[in-house]
Amino acid sequence: MKPDIIFENDEMIICNKKAGVLAQSDRSFDVDMVSALMTYRRRKGEDVYIGVINRLDRPVSGLMVFAKSAEAAAKLNALMQKDTFNKTYMAVVAGCLKEQEGSFTDYLIKNGRENISQIAGKDKPGAKKAVLKYELAGTKNIQLNDGTNRTVSLVKIHLITGRHHQIRVQFASRDLVLAGDVKYAGNHAEQTREIAEKLGIRRNCIALCACALDVDGKHFEAEADFVKQFEYYRP
Repeated sequence: MKPDIIFENDEMIICNKKAGVLAQSDRSFDVDMVSALMTYRRRKGEDVYIGVINRLDRPVSGLMVFAKSAEAAAKLNALMQKDTFNKTYMAVVAGCLKEQEGSFTDYLIKNGRENISQIAGKDKPGAKKAVLKYELAGTKNIQLNDGTNRTVSLVKIHLITGRHHQIRVQFASRDLVLAGDVKYAGNHAEQTREIAEKLGIRRNCIALCACALDVDGKHFEAEADFVKQFEYYRP
């Protein structure tokens, strides 16, 4: 796999990861971003160090930042801790938002064994605060195979905290499941899979893209194909 590099300097590489591609290797031995970038650097005769700064789930597309040295990784991770990484996502959810814009605040607890997160009480051991802001960017009616119509919404999301599966959990808990996200769809798994298919989303992938990043004073953008399908889109 040839990585889609949109920026590179002496400290970092920023890539546009495709949905379905692993961020880093796992037991499946499938292609992953870290291995692809190590190969890229090796072919250039460089040190093959690659440090993952921001992670994206396999079904998700968008911008990822990789450090080219341990020193750069420490610097970039420090910037993340200071909230200087402004992260913006675009997503498609099944249903209509009640408001044009707003925010969600919840407490999430991660179940590592099942690789899921759940809404929890504030005082539950291990629960972490999760905050995001959203704006409605467009709507679209999709005709399902049974002849019924389903309204879906294009949402622009500003991630304030970075919790495990945060966007997916917070929207699903409000009956706004992301297109293609069968993990959090409950009884609507088949419908959300069908909506994703109608939007051209690959099987086992999600209509969620990390579309913009501000890193160390620099702004970077990428756009998912599903965004272009909405007539009304406010960037």
